[in-house]
Amino acid sequence: MKKIIFCLLLMTVFIGCANNAQQNTAKTEAPKTEAVKPTEEKPTQVAENTEVIKRGTPLNNATTVTVSQILENPKNYENKPVTVEGQIARVCQAKGCWMELTEKEGDPGLRISFKDYGFFVPTDSQGKKVKAEGALELKVVKKDEAEHYIAEGSKMKQNPDGSANIVNLVASGVEIYPSK
Repeated sequence: MKKIIFCLLLMTVFIGCANNAQQNTAKTEAPKTEAVKPTEEKPTQVAENTEVIKRGTPLNNATTVTVSQILENPKNYENKPVTVEGQIARVCQAKGCWMELTEKEGDPGLRISFKDYGFFVPTDSQGKKVKAEGALELKVVKKDEAEHYIAEGSKMKQNPDGSANIVNLVASGVEIYPSK
C-alpha cells in the first residue's frame, strides 16, 4: 500500500513540475515576429467607409508600374520588387486569397496572391482601386490548378494540355482604397 501511495505522490509531483516548466517556457519565450501577419481568417465584406484597407506589411514604395507595363513584358519585372496600381477586376469569392487586376474587363490579367498565404482581402473588393507591393513571378500551373483558379472566377488562357502560364505578383502588402 505504501508503494502505491508513494508512486501516486511521485506521479503528481512529476506532472506538476512538467506543467510548471511548460508555463515558464511560454512566459520566457520571445514573441515570434512574422514578415506577413494574418489579419483576416475568413471572408469579409468591405463596409462603405472612407478608410484605406491595409493588409500585410506596409508598402515601401518600390518602383511603381502599371498592369499593362507588366503584362507587355513580364520578364522585365520577374523576381523584382514592384508596386502595381490598378482596379481590382476579380477576387477569390471563397476567402479573398487572390485578386486579379486587368486593363480590359474579361481579359486575363495580373494575378495577385499573398505572401505565405498570410492575409486575405475582402471578398467584395471588386471594382476598388488598389496598390500592391511584392515580387513578380512567372509560372506554369498544371491543368488541375488552372481549373481550380477558373472555378474560383479567375480568367486565364489555358494551353492545349490544360496548363496555364500566369503572371503572378506575390504581394507582401496591399492597400485598397474606398470607392468614391
